[in-house]
Amino acid sequence: MDFYLPDWARSLLLVAIFFLGSLIAAAVTLAGINSTSLVYAVSMAFPLAWAWFASRRNQRLGMGFVPVHEPRTGRFKSMVPVMLLVFFVTPFLGVLLEPLSNLFPMSELMEEAFKRMFDTSRPVDMVLSTVILAPLCEEMLCRGVICRGLLSNGKPWFAIIFSAFLFALLHGNLQQGTVAFGLGIFMGWVYFKTHSLWCTIAIHFANNALSQVMAFIFPDMPITATYASILPHDWYIALLVASVVIVAAVIYIIYKNYKNDESIISFKVRPAASGEALGRECPEE
Repeated sequence: MDFYLPDWARSLLLVAIFFLGSLIAAAVTLAGINSTSLVYAVSMAFPLAWAWFASRRNQRLGMGFVPVHEPRTGRFKSMVPVMLLVFFVTPFLGVLLEPLSNLFPMSELMEEAFKRMFDTSRPVDMVLSTVILAPLCEEMLCRGVICRGLLSNGKPWFAIIFSAFLFALLHGNLQQGTVAFGLGIFMGWVYFKTHSLWCTIAIHFANNALSQVMAFIFPDMPITATYASILPHDWYIALLVASVVIVAAVIYIIYKNYKNDESIISFKVRPAASGEALGRECPEE
């Protein structure tokens, strides 16, 4: 999908196509097929297929491209420490974002949807949809297509925030959407810095996998349970403080690793014929 670089309007169109796919996927459920992973795959297939066909068309027209995945390691000289950092920090980021979801009480309809999502009686379907398909498909769409396209078309801050907003919109409810927005900003920033889709997939995987692990370990825990509700007050405050320190430290480390390296954080369109970079020249290190 290297040749499809959507602007904000085309990005909105991709989200609209996702919701159209969701309506079609609902028909699968009405037909009696009780598979969360299949329903999810059908929903995501539509916008990803659209982006793929648009990319093939643009390639035939000889339009410029920006690689979906082209890791830039900065001063680490390897993606391994970056991957370890983002994977490690994700649970603590979730602790900081959880109070946002608590601003919007969960409706009975959403509670039932969450129960199906974390139904431990169907572990294969649950893990496939939430831990495998969601990180791969949503990151390809939201960071690999939308954020990348916006980064090549305009200001980085707008690309990161708007792609995070669309990522939140995909979740279809305020409780998940508020957390997804904050997580989306972090993942968009990491993608901007590293140009590595696998980094954001690792973040998304860690976030979703933790929820599933908790569901397996504590199957009787209420779906509305939060860190604040299950931990003693002092422990929760300590976890919150530790999370602030850890998240701030990791963000600082990543920022310093890529600071003053414009070639690493650039998303410049390249001509299809030669593959050479266009636009401003990058300073030599």
